[in-house]
Amino acid sequence: MSRYLVQLDFTSFIKFNSLAFACANTLFSPFNAFFTFQSSGINTAIFALLLAPFAGLLLGMIFGALAFPLYRLLTTHSQFLASLSGTFQEIPNGPANEPVTND
Repeated sequence: MSRYLVQLDFTSFIKFNSLAFACANTLFSPFNAFFTFQSSGINTAIFALLLAPFAGLLLGMIFGALAFPLYRLLTTHSQFLASLSGTFQEIPNGPANEPVTND
């Protein structure tokens, strides 16, 4: 398996962070629903359970935007934090994946 130094741009970092928060929030939503059920009732608990993935996406976007400068600083100065391993596949450029050029 190969290792690569990676530093995501702002948009990719927000996407990755939102996905991570949505997954984490969904995994922990049953605990949140249980505690909400104890204090506020079943209707509020079900509402909290159903909204967990969307709340995770929103929190990921907010915290991702706030944390991006720190992420950029840490990955610039630390090879350990910027090195990733895994499977990488190049996506061919198409109409939706056109590179941004500054003319």
